Amino acid sequence: MSESELSGPEFTGETALQAAPWETKLSFWLWLAEAVLGIVNGILIIAGAVLVTAVVGLENDGAVATVGVLVALGILIAALAVFRIVCSVFMLRGKVWARNALTILGVLGLIGVIWEFQSNPGVAIAHALVLLVALIAMFLPNSNAYFRAPYPEK
Repeated sequence: MSESELSGPEFTGETALQAAPWETKLSFWLWLAEAVLGIVNGILIIAGAVLVTAVVGLENDGAVATVGVLVALGILIAALAVFRIVCSVFMLRGKVWARNALTILGVLGLIGVIWEFQSNPGVAIAHALVLLVALIAMFLPNSNAYFRAPYPEK
């Protein structure tokens, strides 16, 4: 196997941002932006739970349950966003498992846009467009070639 047939920055001596085609880089930056906004969203949901305690108080069981659900939801959203950041870094390095994980998360995110559209249509449309472009860019011909190039045997 010649040097030109090797894939991935681990084998070519390039950084991931140098080795990846522009389509993969575009997808990486979109996933990164989407994940950062996901972390902010999770923090805002947790802050909303704190506001519920300030406004309503924790005298009844309903308020306690609401705060617990909001905090758990905020932590889950932020954790999934951190996982998307990790997957996007590995996707930039040419790892197929990361592209598959991001594909699953992207499709689930597009399904979630339906509920998001009911509360804020403008943000939902922007979110859907970012997800669609990130998903499509991962599967364009240059990106496919980057992910399918052979790795040397260990």
